[in-house]
Amino acid sequence: MKLSFTSAALLCAAALMFPPVASAQQTSQHASTTLSADNTAGQPSNVPTQVQRAEQEVEQAVERFRIGVFGGVGLDPELIEFGGHATFGPIFNRNVVFRPGIELGLGELTTMLAINLDVLYTLPGVTAQTRWMPYIGAGPNFGLSRRSFGTDELDKVDTEGVVQIDDRGRFDFGDTDFNGGFNFITGARNQGGVFFELRATAWGVSNVRLLAGFNF
Repeated sequence: MKLSFTSAALLCAAALMFPPVASAQQTSQHASTTLSADNTAGQPSNVPTQVQRAEQEVEQAVERFRIGVFGGVGLDPELIEFGGHATFGPIFNRNVVFRPGIELGLGELTTMLAINLDVLYTLPGVTAQTRWMPYIGAGPNFGLSRRSFGTDELDKVDTEGVVQIDDRGRFDFGDTDFNGGFNFITGARNQGGVFFELRATAWGVSNVRLLAGFNF
């Protein structure tokens, strides 16, 4: 009986000792995992600091000026249009913004570079649940346009049975003008930034453009 009692006492002592040992092992493993994660988080990035700073500056500029890009077609004259703009506001009214931008048009006969100083007004009644928000706008347009036309047609002259080439039929014309006009705009944009727009310019380089774009 004395031996059995001693064995039982040893077993009880061992059972009481095991939980603290297991707890200590778990604590050590947790500390090792945390230290490893901290070391990983503290490792320097492979991206150079200058590149990171440039990326942050670009992101801040886009958010600050609400930059947008667009492209489309001009109808008269026929042009391929693309450009960009920034949006400032609201000004005077929560539905009014100022949107300066630059626009380039390329065509078979005409090349156009224009600066637009447009003011846009979002029609009232728009809410956060509105899918498409219609707007109208207007503003001055300052354009530089070049029209060029040329032909390489040559005249054949028969002189006493000998065919000679006369290049006096060659015609080449180029004209560059600076003009001021006025834009009239109607369009619609959604909450995601996509917009569609009809822009017509009176006076100056008169043109009608169908445009689509994205506001960042």
